[in-house]
Amino acid sequence: MSFIINIDTSLETASVSISKDGVILSFLVNKTQREHASFVHVAIKELLANEKLNVKDLSAIAVAIGPGSYTGLRVGLAAAKGLCYALNIPLITVSTLQMMAKDAMMNEENATALLFCSLIDARRMEVFTAIYDRNMVEILPPNAQILTSQSFAEILKEKKIMFFGSGMKKWKAISTEANALFCESRNAYNPLNIISFNKFLHLDFSNLIEVLPQYTKAFYNA
Repeated sequence: MSFIINIDTSLETASVSISKDGVILSFLVNKTQREHASFVHVAIKELLANEKLNVKDLSAIAVAIGPGSYTGLRVGLAAAKGLCYALNIPLITVSTLQMMAKDAMMNEENATALLFCSLIDARRMEVFTAIYDRNMVEILPPNAQILTSQSFAEILKEKKIMFFGSGMKKWKAISTEANALFCESRNAYNPLNIISFNKFLHLDFSNLIEVLPQYTKAFYNA
């Protein structure tokens, strides 16, 4: 029996969930980005109390590792690492872009015929992005890029791509590609849970000492 806490503070909306053997028991969501830091530990305490569990019952901690909000990534990873260190349990890290793509796939009936492109707004016309096929194989690795009307053109010549995420609207505004499809993002706490449980089963854990947020581009702290 496995109990896993899943933490996502990488985007505008934060979530914490607790799952048993890959099934979410309960979750909490915070939609105020500047309050993610104060939300996480309170949410974990509340979820454990609701399920009548002790922290010592936990099997692992999973966290969305980025890209996304620099502050949010540090908040989530610090909380996850602290719990793992204190409880001597494994840390599982999940790409935010992969988590978003999994969410889109789960809600798309024609998933086998599409590629899936996560777009996270990185201000102005820049986005964090990656493209995956239905088996979660990377077609375009995670990267930061400035959008133009020619973005993704080569891939769009061959395949239809579903675009989603906080950066989707500004790409939709300049795209003229017939193979570009668009959908609204949903809360991805369940896809995070699905991916983290699969990693738990395969013992795919991150090094607690060495792991860092996936900023995707240089982080400057002036």
